Amino acid sequence: MIQLLISIILYCLSGALDAFMDTIKDHYSVSKFKNYNPYFWCPAVSWKNKYIDNNPSKGHRTFTVFGIKFNYPDALTDAWHIAKIFREGCNILAIVVAFTIQYRTTHIEVFIALIVLFGVFRNLCFNLFYNKILV
Repeated sequence: MIQLLISIILYCLSGALDAFMDTIKDHYSVSKFKNYNPYFWCPAVSWKNKYIDNNPSKGHRTFTVFGIKFNYPDALTDAWHIAKIFREGCNILAIVVAFTIQYRTTHIEVFIALIVLFGVFRNLCFNLFYNKILV
């Protein structure tokens, strides 16, 4: 049953990260992050970090490896995108860990129970962070 606890914790963390993303996107000016560098923390501004000189008309920032030019990963340019990577990682790990649990019931019962359990805990975490902790 430790796998179930780990899975729930990961999915709760996903909810907290989702709340973080919505908070900085929708309420940056009143959030706990309002005094931090908006060019990294405020998605209304930070989305431009993926472009040369923060100017979309100049094209994506690039780097070269062994003579091959690559776009700089958008996912590493600001707090919102970094949180998104971690949120999706938590979702995937929660699912993978949940499927390693040995159950003594039918798969459909487990599936329904996990959807309800995960949904309740994730939404509780989302609301706690979005409405109380981050603003």
